[in-house]
Amino acid sequence: MTLPDKATLIIGASGGIGQALAQQLAEQGESLVLCGRNQTALAHLKANLAAQEKHTILVADLTSVAGREAIVLAVSNAPIDTIINLAGTNQLSAFKRQTHESIETTIHTNLTAIMLLIHDLIPLLETRSSSTLVNVGSTLGAIGLPGYVTYCTSKFALRGFSEALSRELADTAINVKYFAPRTTETSINSARANAMNMELGNKADSTQYVANELIRFLATEKESCHLGWPEKLFVKINSVLPSVVSKHLKTQLPIVRKYIG
Repeated sequence: MTLPDKATLIIGASGGIGQALAQQLAEQGESLVLCGRNQTALAHLKANLAAQEKHTILVADLTSVAGREAIVLAVSNAPIDTIINLAGTNQLSAFKRQTHESIETTIHTNLTAIMLLIHDLIPLLETRSSSTLVNVGSTLGAIGLPGYVTYCTSKFALRGFSEALSRELADTAINVKYFAPRTTETSINSARANAMNMELGNKADSTQYVANELIRFLATEKESCHLGWPEKLFVKINSVLPSVVSKHLKTQLPIVRKYIG
């Protein structure tokens, strides 16, 4: 793999936020490694980026051992100094209606696979002058919502993992950051989820806005960032007065029940 002096690895590059992020970074002159499972989608993305010859495709499935090994190999062979984990899955459903398989898949994709990958990347990154790891979570990593029990669990844990690891690596040149958008206009949200959000009055951000805010966050020394208002306020309230948030969400439960059963 031939790359320039520095590059940014985007895991989950063919998703909505990944595409918007790749486009903005490419326009800023960044060299990118576009990682995902769908070679056709990655090739299409690369073909539409500025200076496409500077970018590289890496077909790898984060959830598989072989996929993680391919990512580690790419990082070991190239001067990748920023790694952004965007891969994730979601499902709007009453918890009792989820299958064991869907629960396991969500936890593995959104948490365990990321932890295993970063575990294997740390020895490589410790040898470099500086590097940045960004785990992209969700507002639902700080506020538990009905209909998203498993997803919230995975994102709560990802937030805790990122926070703890950031503190453990504070005396190294590895920066660990956590970025939490609110609902974003991507295909990860089903038509049913979009209808529920509309009835509840929940706002959704564009992928371009989220990508821009992520780039701004990268330029700061902050360890974490939450997007959206009033979601940012609810995050703070939930951390100190969770009963207040519970009371508010209870009033919305009849609407949520219409969509989750």
